[in-house]
Amino acid sequence: MQLKEYQQGVLNKLDRYLAILAEKREKMELAAKALRDAGVEVTLPDYCVETWNTLNEDGALPSLVQNGLPMAAPYLTRFDALKRPIPSICLKVPTVGGKTLLATAAVERIQADYFKRQTGMVLWVVPSDAIYRQTWKHLANREHPYRQMLERASGGRVKMLEKLDSFGKRDVEASLCVMLLMLPSASRQSKETLRMFRDSGRYPDFFPVEDDHEANVALLKAVPNLDVNDLADMGYAEGVVPGSVSVKMSLGNVLRLVRPVVVIDEGHRAYSETARGTLCGFNPRFMLELSATPNTDARHLSNVLVNVPGADLKDEEMIKLPIEVTNEARGGWKQTLTAAHAKREELAKEAVAFQHETNRYIRPIVLVRVERTGKEQRDSAFVHAEDAREYLRDSLGVHEDEIRLKTSESDELGDEDLLADTCPVTYIITKDALREGWDCPFAYVLAILSKTTANTALTQMVGRILRQPHAALTGHEALDSCYVLTFDVEVMDAVNSVRKGLQEEGMADIASYVKPVNPGSGTPKNTRRETLSRRDRFKGLPPIFLPRVLAKDEKEPDGYRPLDHERDLLGELDWDQFNFREAGNLSLDEEGTHKRTTIRATIGKGEDAVPWEMQERTVDEVPTEGLDKPFLVRQLLDTIPNPWQGIRLLDEALDELRKVGVDEKVIYVNRLNLVNAMKSSLQRQVNAASERLFHEKLNSGRIALKLVASTNADLNWHLAETLELEVSEEDRELWRPGGRIEKNLFEKVYQREFNDLERHTAVYLDSSESVYWWHRIAVGRGSYALQGWQRNRVYPDMLACVHADAEGRYRFTVLESKRQKYPMVNIRLLVRTVSPVT
Repeated sequence: MQLKEYQQGVLNKLDRYLAILAEKREKMELAAKALRDAGVEVTLPDYCVETWNTLNEDGALPSLVQNGLPMAAPYLTRFDALKRPIPSICLKVPTVGGKTLLATAAVERIQADYFKRQTGMVLWVVPSDAIYRQTWKHLANREHPYRQMLERASGGRVKMLEKLDSFGKRDVEASLCVMLLMLPSASRQSKETLRMFRDSGRYPDFFPVEDDHEANVALLKAVPNLDVNDLADMGYAEGVVPGSVSVKMSLGNVLRLVRPVVVIDEGHRAYSETARGTLCGFNPRFMLELSATPNTDARHLSNVLVNVPGADLKDEEMIKLPIEVTNEARGGWKQTLTAAHAKREELAKEAVAFQHETNRYIRPIVLVRVERTGKEQRDSAFVHAEDAREYLRDSLGVHEDEIRLKTSESDELGDEDLLADTCPVTYIITKDALREGWDCPFAYVLAILSKTTANTALTQMVGRILRQPHAALTGHEALDSCYVLTFDVEVMDAVNSVRKGLQEEGMADIASYVKPVNPGSGTPKNTRRETLSRRDRFKGLPPIFLPRVLAKDEKEPDGYRPLDHERDLLGELDWDQFNFREAGNLSLDEEGTHKRTTIRATIGKGEDAVPWEMQERTVDEVPTEGLDKPFLVRQLLDTIPNPWQGIRLLDEALDELRKVGVDEKVIYVNRLNLVNAMKSSLQRQVNAASERLFHEKLNSGRIALKLVASTNADLNWHLAETLELEVSEEDRELWRPGGRIEKNLFEKVYQREFNDLERHTAVYLDSSESVYWWHRIAVGRGSYALQGWQRNRVYPDMLACVHADAEGRYRFTVLESKRQKYPMVNIRLLVRTVSPVT
C-alpha cells in the first residue's frame, strides 16, 4: 500500500521517537541495575520525559498554543499500577487522514523496532459500535492492507480476539493477539458492573488454582493491582488460611498480567479519570492515542507527537473542497430534497463525462438526514425516513433499489460495496447511524431535513462527505467539491456549523473553504470574486516562466514532452538486474508450527457460563493449500510492477531459503516477513537504478530541465498575470510582525494559503534584503511541479526572485519547505537558475 507523503512523515517522526526512547530506556535500565547491584536505592529520571525533552529541544514537536501564544509542549506523565512510566503519545490526524492505517503501521514499528518482538497483546480500544465493526472488518480480513501490516509485525501469527473470546497463555507467547474493545468496557465506575472484571474461569493457565495460597500471594506481590476473590465467600471456609484470597480469572486481570500495547482510537473520547485510570491500570507497555482533536488547551491531556493539518490532506488530494452550503430560505424539506436530487443528477452527468475521459468510475451519493426513523415514530410533525423514501420514489422518480436506510433498527446497507460499479445505491437515509465511523468517497451531497437540529446535524455529519474518490482530484470542479443543503436555517449559522464540524474532524485550518451559496443563482453568498493584480512596482515585469523536467522526443512537434516516470524511467529499466540475495540471511521464526483449534458447543447456565469448550493443539505440518504465490506477488506490485518479474524474484528468494536448509513449514510461517523484506530491498534497488538512469539521461540531454520556445502549456509553466480568488468574509490577509507583507508579487496574499511552516517561510522571505519579490505557488491541479526519478512529484511552496546582479540578471529560487529539526532552517533548494527574467 503506497503511503501518502504526510503519512510517511508521521511514521518517520514516530521512528525517531522510538529510537530515542529505546536509547533512554536502555541507559536508565543499565543505571538502575548498577545501583541495585551496589545496594543503592534511588529514584531515576523518567526516560519518557527525557525523550520528550530531547525532541522538544530539537524543535521536533508541534507547538502547544496557550493564551494565543505558541509554547513548547510539556510531557504528560502516565504510570501503571506498579508506578512504571508508560510511553504515551498521540498522533493528531484529521478524519479521512487514515488513522487506522497509521495505527497498524505504528504497531508494526513499536513491536519490531522498540520491543523487538513479534508476540504479545495489543488492546485496541474504540469509542462506538460503528467504529468497532468497521475496524474489525478491516483487521479481520487477511487480504486487507491493515491486516497485512499486523501479519508482518507478527511473522504471520495474528490472532484476532473479541471480549468474550477464550485464549490462553500460549496464544500470547506465540502470537500477536489483537483484541478489540469498546471504550465503555474499559471505563467503569464500579468494576463489578462489567463482565470483563468478573471471575469467569475462562483463563486458567494464567493463574494459580484458587486454593494455592502461596502461589496467589506471590502473584499478587508481583502484580498488586489484580482483582481477587475472598475464598471464604466462595465456599472454601474449611481448611484455608483465614483471609485467604485467590486472583480472579477475569479478562481484566489477564490484561494486567500480559501488559498490552494499548491503541486508543478517537483518544479524545477517553479523557475521563475513570477511562484513563482503567487503561493505565491494565499495566500497558505503551499507549498510542489517535485523534483528530486531542485536547491542547491549558489542561493538556495528550502528548501530541505529530500534528497533521487539514491542508496536508488537501495537498494530497484526499478531501473534496470547497464545501458549498445552500439553504432554501422559504422552502420545506421536500424542496430541499428536490434540490439535492437535482444536484445529484448534475453530478452524475459530470461523473459520466469524467469516466469517458479517464475510465475512473464515480457514482455520486446523497446522504439524507431525517428526524425520525423508528417504526412507531412516524408523525406528520417530523420528517420520517419513510417520508423521505416515498418522496424520492413517488415524486422524484428514484428507483426503489437506489435507496437504502441506515438506522439503528434497519441496516439496509449491510456489507454492500458502495464503490462497486454494479452497486445501484445513490441515496442513503439516516438519522444518527452514519454520524461517525463511516465515510464513503462517493458521498457528495448532505441533505439536512431535520430543521430543529439542523446545525447539530451539520456539525456531526459533514465529515461523511469529505473523502475524495480514489484520493485523486478529477479536474472537474463539480466532482472535486462537496455540497450541503438545508432549509429555513440562517445561512451563516449553517456555515458556522459546518466549520465547527471541520474543527471537530481536525481540519480547522481549512474552514475558510466553506462557501454559502444562494439557492436561486447558485452563486456563493457572503463571498466575492476577487481579481488580484501584481503590485504596482512589479507590473512592468515581462512574462515569467519556470522550466519543467522534460523528456526529449523527436516525435513531438517541439521535440520534448513532460517526463513520464512510468514510461521514461521504469519502462526502460532492466528488470532482470534486480535480485534479493539477502533471503539466506533473514532472521526467521524457526518454530515453523501453527495451531488448529476445535470448538465444541455445549449448554451453559448462568450469566457467566461458557457455552463452549475449546481444544487447541500444535500441528507440525504446512497447510494443504501451501504458499499462495499470486497473493505474495501482488504485495510486490507497488515496487515491481511486472508480475512476471515478481514471480521470478519470489521463486529465487524461496530457492535461496531452501538451499540454506529452511524447510517448508518455516517458510510458510515467515512468508509475510519475507515479502516485506523483499519490498524494502527491491525499492532501494529500483530507486537507485531509476536515479542512475535519470542522471544518465540528464547528462546525455534526453532529460532536461529547461524552457522551450513553445505555446504548449505542458512544456513551460507560466506564472499568471492575475489571480482569481473566491474570498469570504472570514479570510484574513497575511501580515508579518510589525506590518503588512511588502514583497509578495501580488497585491495581497491570504492566510488560508499557508500552513505554519509556510507562513514562517513567507515572513522570512519578505524580511530578507536580498529578495526582490516572492510568490506562494498555488497548490492543486495545474500547479507547478517537478518530476524526478521517484514516483511522486514535488510541488514547491514558494518562488523567490533575488535582486538583479550587475549584469541585470535575476536569480529565481524555488523552495519546498519541510519541518524536520528546525522550522526555519531546513529549506531544500530544488531549482536555481541564473537567466534573464523572461
